[in-house]
Amino acid sequence: MKKVLCPKCDDYVTFNENRYDKNSSLFFVCPHCGKQFNVAVPDLRENDDSFDCGYIVVLENAYGYKQELPLVMGDNIIGRRSKGTDIQVPIESGDISLARQHCVINVKKNKQGKLVYTLRDFPSVSGTFLRHECLGKKERVVLENGAIITVGATTFIVYFAGVQDEED
Repeated sequence: MKKVLCPKCDDYVTFNENRYDKNSSLFFVCPHCGKQFNVAVPDLRENDDSFDCGYIVVLENAYGYKQELPLVMGDNIIGRRSKGTDIQVPIESGDISLARQHCVINVKKNKQGKLVYTLRDFPSVSGTFLRHECLGKKERVVLENGAIITVGATTFIVYFAGVQDEED
């Protein structure tokens, strides 16, 4: 099941993406406000440039559903989605211990041209945890592929670009 946001009222419309052909366009009527809008059913990570710098997988919990969110070059500010908050990786969650701007994953190329991923707290009140250890103020940690990060009551896994493809 996928959720899309209504462009007018910002409420969710849920649909089963497996029932439709990939890259087809669907027509929705928001049950909350009556707004009519189109959405394309994406063919996730296949021929999709938005995952060129890797992505995070937010694990489903009591506050939110499973999500896959792409990372971009430079600073990726990660936090709870909220209208008016400027973040690159918005997590849809009701977790109030997840700050609107909670942590930052920086993606950059080293001298050899390989992508390097570093994590730091934004800073946040509840802290950022890597493998159950809280990052210190201004501490930066180089991440490994598959790193497990907890922010508030929300946990996500970081996947590097191209690593999944090389293992197949």
